[in-house]
Amino acid sequence: MQLSKLAVHPDDADILLKERNTLDPVVIDKYRAAGKIAQTTLKYIIQLINDSYHLQKTEQPYTVTELCLLGDSMLAKLLAQSYTKKDKVREKGISHPVSIDVNEYVNNVSPELYSDDVKTFAAGDVVTISLGAQIDGYTALASHTIVIYPPGVLIDNELKPEGPLLGSKADAIVACSIATRAVIALLGLAVHPEMIAWIPELQNQSNIITGSMIRSVVDEIARSFQCVVVPGSKVRRVRRFLAGQAEGVVAEREFKGVVWDESNQEEDLLKKGSGSDLIVHDGRPASSTDVSSAVPTDDFVVEAGEVYNVDLTFCGVSEFEEQGLITLELADEPVSTVFIRDIAITHALRLNSARDLINYVDRNCSVYPFKLSHTCEAFPLKPEQDNLPEQIAAIKKELNARKIGLHELTNRYLARPKPVQLAKHIPFSTILSASNPTGKHGVDASKLTLPGKELPLPALGVSALKLKSLFKFGAAATATARESSTVLLNSVTKEIIKLTGGDATARPSWVHSKYQVSDQVAGLLTALSKLVDETAEFKVSEVQPMNLDAGQISSEEKMQLD
Repeated sequence: MQLSKLAVHPDDADILLKERNTLDPVVIDKYRAAGKIAQTTLKYIIQLINDSYHLQKTEQPYTVTELCLLGDSMLAKLLAQSYTKKDKVREKGISHPVSIDVNEYVNNVSPELYSDDVKTFAAGDVVTISLGAQIDGYTALASHTIVIYPPGVLIDNELKPEGPLLGSKADAIVACSIATRAVIALLGLAVHPEMIAWIPELQNQSNIITGSMIRSVVDEIARSFQCVVVPGSKVRRVRRFLAGQAEGVVAEREFKGVVWDESNQEEDLLKKGSGSDLIVHDGRPASSTDVSSAVPTDDFVVEAGEVYNVDLTFCGVSEFEEQGLITLELADEPVSTVFIRDIAITHALRLNSARDLINYVDRNCSVYPFKLSHTCEAFPLKPEQDNLPEQIAAIKKELNARKIGLHELTNRYLARPKPVQLAKHIPFSTILSASNPTGKHGVDASKLTLPGKELPLPALGVSALKLKSLFKFGAAATATARESSTVLLNSVTKEIIKLTGGDATARPSWVHSKYQVSDQVAGLLTALSKLVDETAEFKVSEVQPMNLDAGQISSEEKMQLD
């Protein structure tokens, strides 16, 4: 195995990291195009689920495998129709394959056709759809959580759910939606710093929006609804070709964002135990906005002219009898089917199928995740044609041959699987009483982590390997809720653009929580809401999905209620 030296001249690095990320009209148009494709596909998948499960228009309900393949095919079709002249863009593609995570599963559930898993949904399931598109490396990512209702009742000749979802699942959905809206409004204030003074709760903040401010608001909303922010959640800056797709594989220079992990829950526990707010973890040194480090820190300033991905996952904990840690466990089933090319590694491959596959990935997928089905000649599916079973059979046949080549790529670490993870609750009493002879030493090589985040519980000295050994004493979370929106802060027009997310595409499901926001954050949320809804200067626009014909997508979402 040979490691390639990815040395970049400082002048070239400035071009890649700064000049190519200037939000001029051409770049904004590419971001908008990627957002429109992501929005359209998200709406398409939601409608497929509504038609199949709520309106019962299909003979049999769509499986997770079928929904992922249809969604990826829609992404590929829309990308093929966008920027058809090669002189306008160098590349375009799927920046994240469609994944559909149900209940306790958090990310990367995207079964291939060769999988024996024929998972379908049941009433009460909480389903998260995640996907993304990129145009010339400018990336739009989206995630949205919906609820699977019973078939429903006719009200005014429309099929509606009998009632809202209740319990900790509902708590997580409500809290995640509120937190996402609040963070987007806070990011928007970077475009209008003069308006910060209008909000009493933000006074004495030097008219800037910082990472620590974002964290405190999100954490307080989570506490209000008896929820925990699931590790891996983040509010991070997005740049060309840098949208978090290879986190844990390569380190990103000048990383800028708020990242939640297990240590934040540990810090909260220690504060409650001592009754002091002065307890803080190491690793939060003062730094400027333009840090050269790849280690995340909350000490950064949000600036106009940047793009951010707000990616939050919440887990309700009210149903757990004992206070505990919400962490992520690598799932044995389903197996990982989403892979990322490790561009830092080269190797002379033995099999022709492996060489063909790596050439295809390097040529067509760039630095973004891929699935084996994406490399098949029969992909994407064309549902409008009458021979859909034959198309699926052709992909299955190709997959069986390509799996051999993929096996060699993964063995040589040229392609690394993005792990399927589920949320797990481990009682703190179990963690505190467990023996820990090796202390903080013991890195879990199978877990991809950001630099500086290798030790999950630094104050307690619990290593990743030790925490892994305690999974057997934990219980799977009831469900998680995830919302991901990509937001562009236009410094020229003073506009905040939601590239993904928003009510036009991802309307909230009908749920009810018995909790409400606490007094500590209620005033701020009210002020932010008024700023967005009532202030003409504070413009928040949503990229709208494309209009597809009635055979592909309906214009109404009957089962998605406010």
